[in-house]
Amino acid sequence: MNIWLSFFFSLLLTTLVSFAAPVVFFTLILGSFALVSYVPFTNVWAENIYEQIWNFLAVFGEGSGSIGILTIAATCAVVGCLFETLNFYRHRILLKANSSWHPHKVPEMMSKIRITHK
Repeated sequence: MNIWLSFFFSLLLTTLVSFAAPVVFFTLILGSFALVSYVPFTNVWAENIYEQIWNFLAVFGEGSGSIGILTIAATCAVVGCLFETLNFYRHRILLKANSSWHPHKVPEMMSKIRITHK
């Protein structure tokens, strides 16, 4: 497979996972507090925390918590994309800078190493 095609598949996967992680995280947190609010003696406490988290998300979503979740997720996706691009760049630079450790030369180097047992 072409290195650039591999890079784009990896970049797409990293971006999708980086986008989905905050969505799943906030959904689980909000869902768990919504479920805990049905338990007697904890409903006021759970509803209060649910509202505080929703108000926090509304700050990023211009008044809407769901838009806030999508805004945070989009930001995480951009950051994940940038980290994956940096990782690819560093990988390419390290392969060019240290050509003695190129993956195709590893069997050659391993055959030159003598192992002595005492």
